[in-house]
Amino acid sequence: MSTDTGHTLGIDVGTTATKVILLKPTGEWEMESWPSEEGVWENLRTWLHGLGEIVGSEGLGRKISRVGITGHGPSAAIIRDGELVGRISPWHEPLPEGCKRPAEGDHVLAPNRAWVPSRLAQWESEFGSIGDGVAVQLKDVMNWQLTGVVARDSRSMRGYSGERYFHLPEEVIGVVSEAGSSLSGIPAGAEVICGCDDLSAGVFGLSAGKGDIFNLANTSEHVGQVGGEPIPEMGWLPALGRLPSLTYLSTSTGGASLAESIGEETTVAAAQRFIARLSEPESEGHDSAWQALDSLNDSVSEILVLLPRGDGEMLIGGGLAMIPQLVESRGADKRAGQEVSVLGIAKLAQKPLAVIFGAGKVGRGFLAQLLVRAGWRIHFVDPNLDLVAALEEGSYSIINLATSEVEEISGYTVSRDSWRVDEADLILTSLGASHLDSWAEGLASVLTGCGEDGRSSAHARSLDIILAENHPAPAALVRSHITSERVGIAQAQVLRSCIEPTPGQVSEYGQLTVQVQDHWSLPLDGAALVRPELVDSVPGFDLRPDFTTELTRKLYTYNSINAVVSYIGHQRGYVMLADAANDVEIAAIANAAGAEASAALVAAYGFDEGEQVEWVERALGKYQDHRIVDPLERQCRDPVRKLGKDDRLFGPITLCIEHGLPYDNLLLGVKSAMNYQPPSATGLGGGGATTRGGGDPSSAELRGWMDSGGISEVLSNLGVELPPAAIESLQE
Repeated sequence: MSTDTGHTLGIDVGTTATKVILLKPTGEWEMESWPSEEGVWENLRTWLHGLGEIVGSEGLGRKISRVGITGHGPSAAIIRDGELVGRISPWHEPLPEGCKRPAEGDHVLAPNRAWVPSRLAQWESEFGSIGDGVAVQLKDVMNWQLTGVVARDSRSMRGYSGERYFHLPEEVIGVVSEAGSSLSGIPAGAEVICGCDDLSAGVFGLSAGKGDIFNLANTSEHVGQVGGEPIPEMGWLPALGRLPSLTYLSTSTGGASLAESIGEETTVAAAQRFIARLSEPESEGHDSAWQALDSLNDSVSEILVLLPRGDGEMLIGGGLAMIPQLVESRGADKRAGQEVSVLGIAKLAQKPLAVIFGAGKVGRGFLAQLLVRAGWRIHFVDPNLDLVAALEEGSYSIINLATSEVEEISGYTVSRDSWRVDEADLILTSLGASHLDSWAEGLASVLTGCGEDGRSSAHARSLDIILAENHPAPAALVRSHITSERVGIAQAQVLRSCIEPTPGQVSEYGQLTVQVQDHWSLPLDGAALVRPELVDSVPGFDLRPDFTTELTRKLYTYNSINAVVSYIGHQRGYVMLADAANDVEIAAIANAAGAEASAALVAAYGFDEGEQVEWVERALGKYQDHRIVDPLERQCRDPVRKLGKDDRLFGPITLCIEHGLPYDNLLLGVKSAMNYQPPSATGLGGGGATTRGGGDPSSAELRGWMDSGGISEVLSNLGVELPPAAIESLQE
């Protein structure tokens, strides 16, 4: 499978102007606009052809791989039997008498506008029954003209609860046909997403995240907040795909009312004259200009008092955001100008970019695979020059251990020092615990660097980091460096095994090949995310609301069973994990230990008993898989940590004691762990000295405790308290 490196075309058909953007994979764009009354397709063809002067004789437009369209609304249009019937009834027309209809569905909508049901009633009053026609919006008509596919999204069809033809806004509904290409100038085969309304596109264009206040300052203004539940007196839209929930109201003022108040047209030249009046106290019209601006601000302030703002800045974009005095007077953070909605729809259409720090087996064999399958672009960052050079060859293979399916990953980018954080929609790590602290310090300096205007670029947009690390508290470590609430830092559990290829696989598929377990879920801390709707759009990314207990569950089942198998297996002379796990007696003990730990988890946290049975079966099945080549010495290493009072063995035992449950089999694992000696522990080290820890300081420490005071000394140093009968059992 391949990530996408093409350009994305965004189209925004507004009430007064149509804007188009060609968004490049680097985040740069080319933009054009024209009056909406002139139409779209002829102007678009002319513009795309003219872009040939910028890049190559064939035209930049030929590099378009995706298209997203938004438009003013709520309008009403009907497609029936492959034809557009009647006319498109626009949102701004006066609603004829008798056409008022109530809003339907789960949208909370202000009563001061005619929503889709009312516009459909208007359409029927002019053209008769809709019958078997499909009600859509303006942007849906354009999508249909490009692809021949009828589709709509519930955000744009606000207040309408019809059935069929509904898609998520970011969902690809089809590709540009030959006829669509001839009409528009867009290359045939380019993917077209369903798209959304201009309000949602504008918020997306601001890169606003959960809790952010937004101000879309255009012909009319919208003010609201991202995320959360409905607020009295305000409209509310539930989350949909990658679009977050929104609470909002429109003002009675905006660019149109400003132009009217100062006797100007809504043009760029008029805006520049208005800025000049505001800037020059002695100029004619200075006072009236400020009065007009104050009137706009009053309308916005009336909405802001309804929102639980907190300490964050208000994010602003739109044509009025081009007026610096207006932005400053509102204490706002300007994110975009008149391009805000067209940029937003282009970003929604563009495959999002995930930057993966660490291109090892988990990074490329699990994280990248899930993201590529979800349609994301991938950029790897890794300090290993040889690995980077190998990845730069262009592709690598992933082999499913259960099905032998081979999947090729290509189209990614890779670097040793180019982090692309400014472009990233999501950051993920699989670096290894020893590298995490220095990486977090470096990322913090990147995020808090100053831009060209001298302002701090500290987390100027909401961004999530997912940590797929074998570290006891990776999120806390990274949070100690990155404190901004705009950045979400979520810990994840990697339950898929990713292992080295066989020599034959290297010969056939290359040295970067990864063998992977047939496991497709990455549980992660959903409560820690600032853009959960984006992360949740990736199949396999399993957002959990109470992740601390999920970490405990994994530790007390997977890690617990692993410890029992590993320490008993090593004591009985096994070398490889799968061989020990397939020993009938060891497997029975491990299964019983998993059942004991599960009973404690059910009692302490309320987990489902049936789910816990499945967890134990999956864990033991994983360790019994001979295709996963794993030496016991690696699994047994660092016994002092693994015998910690809250870790994989004593942790579930403590829960069992608290709830009066048996733990005999878990105790067998503890007994073997306490007697663990690495293979070289009884051999000779350099100079003939005995290496009691076999090169593992933790093992040496444990042996010292055992030699000094036996089981009691070990328990004392670990801070573990056990009933006398349990201590006696360990001493037998």
